Amino acid sequence: MRPLAVLALWLLVAIGRPALAEDRLKPAAADAAREHFQKGRYAEAREAFAALLDDDPTAVAAAIGLSRAHQAEGAWAEAQAALEQAIAGHPQAAALPARLGEVLFRRSRYAEAEKRANEAIALDPDQPLAHLVRAQALAETGRLDAADGEYRWFVRYYNRAQPADAETLLLVAEGSLQYARWHSVSQIFDFAVNTLCPDALQADENAWQAHHVSGAILLEKYNRADALPDLKQALAVNPRAADALASLGEAALQQRDYDEARVRAGEALAVDPSHVPALRLLADIALAEADTKTALKALEQAQAVAPHDQRTLARVAACYLLEDGLPADERLDALLANIDAPDQIRLEHPHRFERLAIDLARRNPRPGHFLHIVGDALESRLRFDAAERMYRAAIRVMPQLSEPKTALGMLAMRTGRNDEAAKILDDAFQADPYHVRVSNMRKVLKLLDGYRTIETDHFVVRVDSELDAVLGEYMAEHLEEIYPELVRQFGFEPPHRTQFEIFNKAKGVSAHEWFSARMVGLPWIQTIGASTGVMVAMASPTAAEKPFNWARVVKHEFVHVITLQQTKFNIPHWFTEALAVTAEGSPRPEEWDELLLERVPKGELRSLDELNEGFQRPKSPDDWQFAYCQSRLYAQYMIEKYGPETVPKLLAAYRANVGTDAAIPRVFGVDVATFEKGYREFIDEIVADLKRSAPAADPRPLAEIEKSYREKPDDAANAGAYARALLKTRERRQAREIAAKALAADKSNADAALVLAQLELLAENVEAAIAHLRPALDREQPHPEVLKLLAALVAQNGDADEAEKLYALGRESFPQDSAYLEGLANLYRRQSRDDKLRDVLAALAARDPDDAESRKGLARMHLAAGEFDQAIDYGRQAMQIDVLDAGLHATLARAYAGKKDHARAVREFAVASQLKPGDDDLELGLAQAHLALGRTDAARKNLEAILDRTPDHAEAKRMLESLD
Repeated sequence: MRPLAVLALWLLVAIGRPALAEDRLKPAAADAAREHFQKGRYAEAREAFAALLDDDPTAVAAAIGLSRAHQAEGAWAEAQAALEQAIAGHPQAAALPARLGEVLFRRSRYAEAEKRANEAIALDPDQPLAHLVRAQALAETGRLDAADGEYRWFVRYYNRAQPADAETLLLVAEGSLQYARWHSVSQIFDFAVNTLCPDALQADENAWQAHHVSGAILLEKYNRADALPDLKQALAVNPRAADALASLGEAALQQRDYDEARVRAGEALAVDPSHVPALRLLADIALAEADTKTALKALEQAQAVAPHDQRTLARVAACYLLEDGLPADERLDALLANIDAPDQIRLEHPHRFERLAIDLARRNPRPGHFLHIVGDALESRLRFDAAERMYRAAIRVMPQLSEPKTALGMLAMRTGRNDEAAKILDDAFQADPYHVRVSNMRKVLKLLDGYRTIETDHFVVRVDSELDAVLGEYMAEHLEEIYPELVRQFGFEPPHRTQFEIFNKAKGVSAHEWFSARMVGLPWIQTIGASTGVMVAMASPTAAEKPFNWARVVKHEFVHVITLQQTKFNIPHWFTEALAVTAEGSPRPEEWDELLLERVPKGELRSLDELNEGFQRPKSPDDWQFAYCQSRLYAQYMIEKYGPETVPKLLAAYRANVGTDAAIPRVFGVDVATFEKGYREFIDEIVADLKRSAPAADPRPLAEIEKSYREKPDDAANAGAYARALLKTRERRQAREIAAKALAADKSNADAALVLAQLELLAENVEAAIAHLRPALDREQPHPEVLKLLAALVAQNGDADEAEKLYALGRESFPQDSAYLEGLANLYRRQSRDDKLRDVLAALAARDPDDAESRKGLARMHLAAGEFDQAIDYGRQAMQIDVLDAGLHATLARAYAGKKDHARAVREFAVASQLKPGDDDLELGLAQAHLALGRTDAARKNLEAILDRTPDHAEAKRMLESLD
């Protein structure tokens, strides 16, 4: 769920208003009480304010200060009682009913709050707090025109009265900011941050609320970088400012740093256990983690303070929808069409969400914030249609709000409706040029305007017209090739063409930053591609630091499009990732095997209930990778144990909005516990196989290894293990001595041999290192490190025959380790043994989907052997990693020509010539391909171009003469 900036409604403490004589305290006592409060010493503040209650000149301000000190720690009843008692003794003090109105408003007792505000204004027409409370109460009961007039009052009041005290300046800031939001007056945002807040701080250096107002406004605009210093400055003044702590939590949530957000919410609640913004923050974190039960628990606490707050109720409503499912379209439309006329809503047997919405509408027929927040929650769970209905209803009933308009523009972007998004976001930017996400999205749209659009039957591909023109054509072609296979496999065809947007570097911004801005408006996404379920965006592989297989990525993302739409976006994150990774068809990466060996023995596996967390809030890149690994293995387990037919059955269950706990017994015929137990056994078998092929190093700490050695120093195994441990701590002399003794006792001791070999290598004595390793190699059960190091050293020393045997042994003994294949490949290259090299390169290519060089080598070798089909197959695979290699396109062209497929040969030679202009050989090949198709004029043009560059080019002359 996208975080919502929360501006506290009780920002402003009684720090002295010169314009209001009734609030003045005796200087010394007043300053002490005020400082205690502003510094967060609330107990001391209560004591100091209470001591001033009996002194008539100070009683009013003391009562207000006392109520705020109570409220700061969640003592709402005491805060209200202090004010009611003071009102009885000072019925003419306008500040007292104004402050009581504020307390009542914060508890969502809107009618009572409005009544008290009216009483205060009757006593003092220029009572700022009373005007703010009345404006807020009017807004929360749907009387928007009247509320608007009250917010406008602050602009006029400031111009007329020119207040200089901190509290009044901050009241003016809050009231005028709301006027600015409703009327899109961007200058007021600037004025509040850069004038009103600094002026308040000049009037009172302890006015931490000024820092918070400024920081909260910036955070609302997603300007996190500038917001954080302000929020931290607020805490520097008052480390117990619950509002500032909660806002820092919101900032963390914007970055999806759930742990930090949860910590900040906890800090706020430690000060005030009933702090509503902090409780809502906890609910937002839980909603982001798809944990509605935890969210509802936090929201129940918030409702205990303010049961009718629409922002809290919106989150409750979102939980209901996520738990119960969406109402039928006709029911939802009937509700939203009449949300501003609740007496006309006719729904039989209303569900929880419907009852809540109707009840709220009867109190407030203009619940724009409610509708926007519910829409936001639905959009975060990819319920795009329902989210759009919510946003449009929010705009209709409360057109003053900018948030749902911005959200609608963002949603249009997520669903690939860029033209519609452009208009909405342009309007949003005119209204609020400080909104970072809006600004970034508009830049993305302007960039896309200059992109080339390639349309096919089922796809729309947009690429940089200069940098990725070649990529775009091949990508569109590949997508159409895989489309029939995937549609058949999943039994579903998207009803509309899927849009792919490929971002390259531009205007000093990296391809990845453009891609991230396209997806979320902020540069944070860690992946190279992402899908909303409707469209796909990715960073261009031609701009990547490390080459990657773009065909695999686009297939992965298109599987997301299929499975998300197929299940009406109900599929869990882990399962759509499981199916997408499985569809790639690549072997399990070595990185995943290492994680399995490391984590499974420790019991660090996520269950189905926990697996989404690995994607949503990984603690490290390894955590994120392991979530992919586990997801794929869940799918593999399902297919191998229960059959491939279970996948479409599970997809059908999710489409019917059946949760995983209920779907498992329905699809697999076993309860969840049995299913999970079988999965763990399946994982254990995989890890056992990995351990057999890659024995783990001694996991014991140095002290434990040393203890074993001291107890049995003559035991060669203990001595070898201790020597290796010493070498890791750079105790080389001692390590050598102990290793030498171990080898004297047992020449086959692998640990000791490795220690001495590595020490010899430090002295560049390769022969001596080999001499230590050879006796330690057991060819029946080779030690992986001994074998790997010995093979590399023997190859380095020039003994090709022995090196080949050692690498072959490693390939057989440790098939998961690609080092042996790479060693053989290097060996065969040096020997020019293409017959052997081809087999090894094929094995390397099969292991690594991002390995372009092996595939290029295979394409060239098959071409040389006249094996054109194989050359084309490997050439196309390589091109899906390195599409801008001119030589690769030339290899493909010659292979197509060998098959008499001259049309494709022309295309590949043309691309090669485009990538490497002025190359005579490429242009000659293109001329030959044109001639094979009978295109004499085109061939003549190519030949003349060659002769312009190279007048004595014999073959070009001969061909041109033959044409003449």
